[in-house]
Amino acid sequence: MPTIQTPELTQLPAGAVAYPDASELFVADQQELAEHLLPLLSFDASLINPQWSGRLHLLSPIEPDEGLVGELTDDYEFGSELLKTNWIGFKIENGRYRLCGSPRYFFLHGDNAELPESRRNQRANLQHHYRKQHAAYLTARQRHQELGYLTWPKDDRQRLTYIEEMGGVAEGYGNWVETVEFPMDVEESDDNCDIWPLSPAGRRFQHVLSVPAYHYGISGADRVVMLYEPVEGLVLFSFDWS
Repeated sequence: MPTIQTPELTQLPAGAVAYPDASELFVADQQELAEHLLPLLSFDASLINPQWSGRLHLLSPIEPDEGLVGELTDDYEFGSELLKTNWIGFKIENGRYRLCGSPRYFFLHGDNAELPESRRNQRANLQHHYRKQHAAYLTARQRHQELGYLTWPKDDRQRLTYIEEMGGVAEGYGNWVETVEFPMDVEESDDNCDIWPLSPAGRRFQHVLSVPAYHYGISGADRVVMLYEPVEGLVLFSFDWS
């Protein structure tokens, strides 16, 4: 994957905001998404591609505590072509995100209280996981405010990157590509396998960035993969688990 990997990415990129206010990221009628998605970084799209404009927001879901995000509601009609197990898509509306499907995609949504559990104590365990992750997020945000950079929870000597891989073309070797089927363009050569997930209209999503969730002091995917389709104003996330 052609990317930019420089020491500067251990510094907050110009114009970016770490741990942004969730109330400013989601459309007014989906503010409950802040209960399920942790905002990690808000930045200008031109940081990735000078031809892009507007703000993009890096998010990480709190679900799952085990398995994959979205799989607990996979048997219900809460998703869409851009909202399925291990894939979360948004439409940008006036700089804010609208989930491409029902917020009930997240098992702990308030309207899902009557959904059956697929394993013993599933809801209680996930609620405990939510509480721990919200607390870890608040601690990490406070630590970032004090230090001015990302670091390990109990060791501030090593700076972590805000963005691990930036721009370029997504490679088709990570398990996020094949864990759950998603329409893609694939171009293979002797040395590379480049992939572009496709929007419902058949347009290619471009790789924005990838970064481990733990760089932001929370548990989550070993690599949060963020993609963008600028014509339709769509943002897509997938999650790699090593």
